[in-house]
Amino acid sequence: MTTTYWSPPLETAAPDEIRRLQEDGLRHTLRAALHVPHYRDRFAEAGVDVAAIRTADDLAAVPFMDKEQLRDLQPWGVRAAPLADIVRLNATTGTTGLPCNIAFTRQDLANIGELGARNLTAMGVGPEDIAWQCYGYGLWIGGSSLDRAYEQVGVTAFPAGPGRTSLAVQRLRDLGVTVISCTPTFGLLLVERAREAGIDPATDWRLRVGIFGGETMSPAAMARLSEAMPPGFRPHNTYGTTELGGPFVASTCAYSREQGTFHVWADHYLIEIIDPESGQPITEPDVLGELVVTTLRREGSPMVRWRTRDLTSWAPDAHDCPCGRRGHPKIAWISGRSDDVLKVRGSLVMPSQVEDVVCAAVGTGAGWQLVVDKDPDGLRATEATVVVEIADGLRETVVSELAGGLRDRLGIGLPVIAAGTQELPRYEGKARRVLTVEEFAAVAPLVDLGPVTTAVTT
Repeated sequence: MTTTYWSPPLETAAPDEIRRLQEDGLRHTLRAALHVPHYRDRFAEAGVDVAAIRTADDLAAVPFMDKEQLRDLQPWGVRAAPLADIVRLNATTGTTGLPCNIAFTRQDLANIGELGARNLTAMGVGPEDIAWQCYGYGLWIGGSSLDRAYEQVGVTAFPAGPGRTSLAVQRLRDLGVTVISCTPTFGLLLVERAREAGIDPATDWRLRVGIFGGETMSPAAMARLSEAMPPGFRPHNTYGTTELGGPFVASTCAYSREQGTFHVWADHYLIEIIDPESGQPITEPDVLGELVVTTLRREGSPMVRWRTRDLTSWAPDAHDCPCGRRGHPKIAWISGRSDDVLKVRGSLVMPSQVEDVVCAAVGTGAGWQLVVDKDPDGLRATEATVVVEIADGLRETVVSELAGGLRDRLGIGLPVIAAGTQELPRYEGKARRVLTVEEFAAVAPLVDLGPVTTAVTT
């Protein structure tokens, strides 16, 4: 495999050197945080002496920050720089509540471009590439961040944004586009629309790199997307959030993408993985926990021990990647969110587990949903039904295969209902895979769920 770097000294620095940079960055962040009344009050309540916080181990004394607290601080959030120094405000998508504003200085925006260039270069993207950029614009940070990254590297980019699928499938062919950046769900939708238009992505498109992010995607779904693309197509994964300063917190390299892991840029972000219930640190590899991030270079809206709610784990070879980025640890791709985990008849179910089974089955279409019947006593769900588009003539066989696969994967049985082609919703941005019975009825009126509250034998 070919290894390329945007900033070789930083990307290949030894773990000890990265730790030194992290300690410098941690002091910078805590000094900036003292300009925010919320942080000052929280530190005082917890008896934290900021001057005594010097290493990652010292952070255990610092309180967590979460979305509920950030919402309470709107409209300015945790702005730490004077308003005269703030050149941009972005906002979270608001999919789980009120959008939260995040402030950026000129240096913050420069960091986005630099981190994005690292991401693209690690993925093998360069000035010779033509990119079709599908992440959203407006208040969301995704589209503008990719624009900065493409400009930094010298890529010829088309800022298409989400949607306009008919135009996209034509332009991907006519322009000889080689790189696409979008959510995985939108990538699958483009493949579907191309085939409907008589275009074969594998032969009519020239895509060689996909930059996917913005939502969880299972290995089986990634494999399905790759199989539809031209030979040699390489799907990559990028991770980040608006609260943390953009979509470039972590990125895959040529090696980690095959492993299902990505590198965290540790000179900008100090990460912890904790038990979601107890808040205690997880240090062993392959043990699922919640990702907690402290920013180290942010000026506008620094985040101290931000609880992302995203679930991941340490890679077994976290500091030993063949690409040479040993100081930038590897973690597993995000498998879900702690607040998206469903409790179905006493068992925990993640949508990504369901997606993995659905996409691995032959004969399933692009549309699928997990429909939940909420517990009146307040639990996440008492019953869930999997609805999948299945090709005509294969329904009985595929339903049986899916039911067995889900039982093996989840440890419980879930009802599986076959839907016809195009009977389920399509998503041009982040997919909403989990819907209540009422929500599902509104978007898929042709599909009869039947008695979804009837329990299935485990």
